[in-house]
Amino acid sequence: MITIYKKEATVYMVAENKLDAKDYENLIPVLTEHITAYQEVSWYIEMHNFEGWTAETYWKGIELDLPNETHLKRVALVGSVKWQEQFTEVLLPFSEAHIKFYKTEEKDDAKEWIEKLDKD
Repeated sequence: MITIYKKEATVYMVAENKLDAKDYENLIPVLTEHITAYQEVSWYIEMHNFEGWTAETYWKGIELDLPNETHLKRVALVGSVKWQEQFTEVLLPFSEAHIKFYKTEEKDDAKEWIEKLDKD
């Protein structure tokens, strides 16, 4: 399940449990709209009890195929499990955005880093 909200040029998402195709279908229009509306977009992703994705959703999640994807400048992933940190490294070749991983106890730092783009 995902929860999404937007503030200025930032999309905030909380992912819980296992994500499926419906979650992906809810996320893509929000990201697409935001990336189209703003020249520089940040994306904050916080993972709670996150178990990953269904098989069909896994590759869709890696290859987002968003219009104007170059507008996506920063992505902060916040999680508590080593594989979540390693997944950040998997994403790097698929995006021009600056992607960083933060531990759960560093989520305030992640938000500060993400929101800094809004102020620049």
